[in-house]
Order: sequence, then structure tokens, then C-alpha cells
Amino acid sequence: MDRARGRAVAIRRAGSLALVAGLLGMAGCASSSSSPGAGSSEGTATASASPGLSVPGTHQATSSYQISAPVSTVVIVSHVGNVTVNGGGGPDVSVAQQAYYSKTAPTTTRTVSGSTLTVTYDCPAQLVCGVAYTLAVPRSVAVRVTAGAGAVRLTGLAGSVTAKASVGLISATGLTSASSGHAITATTDAGAIVVATAQ
Repeated sequence: MDRARGRAVAIRRAGSLALVAGLLGMAGCASSSSSPGAGSSEGTATASASPGLSVPGTHQATSSYQISAPVSTVVIVSHVGNVTVNGGGGPDVSVAQQAYYSKTAPTTTRTVSGSTLTVTYDCPAQLVCGVAYTLAVPRSVAVRVTAGAGAVRLTGLAGSVTAKASVGLISATGLTSASSGHAITATTDAGAIVVATAQ
């Protein structure tokens, strides 16, 4: 009986996350007003806020910045919102983020600790709150993504890849990680997984 109850709770939670993600229309979004966290002196940010169109009464804020400090691992933690990571040849990491919120903007943070960059956010209690991220990273970095509700799209990466989602599609394409001996791990509780290595 306890197992059945636990499963029902998990299904309801997944449904709620999917509903919020759908309301936010996170097809190509990223996040809100950027508040640098400890160790985030690298890079500059610009931000703007305006009423959002996805859900009546919500607001939207966007910002972008670059991290010039050398990093070998990039960690993204998103509760609601799409995450897109594109591997490229440049040495810097660029981050674009867009937030949707009904009352108070989420607090976004970026922290460089050693050679690891972590980007995430916190939401005050409210009806709608989410952040989506789009990152361009050096091709060889290790990438770890944890998402609550939203699609995770990874392309052109050659380092190890770990992607976990509670609700949403995980798409990892153009990866050379497998051929170079790096691990690729993708798990989702409710959604599909597509992994394709580069020829």
C-alpha cells in the first residue's frame, strides 16, 4: 500500500512539474534577473525585465554573461525551464538566461570554485517561477545537468556528460564523448532520451 501511495505521489509531482513547464512555455527560454553568487566576479551581465506573454500576469527578465576563468566542469541546476548546452571551440563560457515569475524574480547565481562553474537559481514561493538556460561552453569540458521540469539539449560535447530530468526530454547529439572514452549518462523519470554520437 505504501509503495502504491509513493508511486501516486511521484506521478502527481511529475504532472505538476509538467504543467508548470507547459504554462511557462519554456520552448526556447532561459532566465531572470542575475544575482552573482560568491566567487562570481568573472564576467559581466546585462538584464532587462518586462511583462511575460506565456501566462497572463507573469513577468520575464533576461540576462547574459561570460565566464573567462578557465573551467573544466560546468554544472547546471534548473528546477523549471529548458537547459541547452552547446559545445564549441572558444575558451570562455557564455550564459544566457530567461526567467518567468508571477510576483518576485528568482535569484540566479553563478559560482566558480576551482575549475568548476555552477549556475542555478532559487525561487520565492509563488504560482509561477522558472529559469531556462542556454550555454556555450568549450567542447572538452565535463557537463552535469540536473533539471526538474524542462527539456535538456546537449550538442557538440567531447567531455563526460551527465543529464538528469524529473520531467522532460533529454537530447544529446553530436557527442564525441564515447569515442574519446568519456562517460555519457542520461536519466529521466518522465520523458524520452535521445543520445547520438558524432560520426
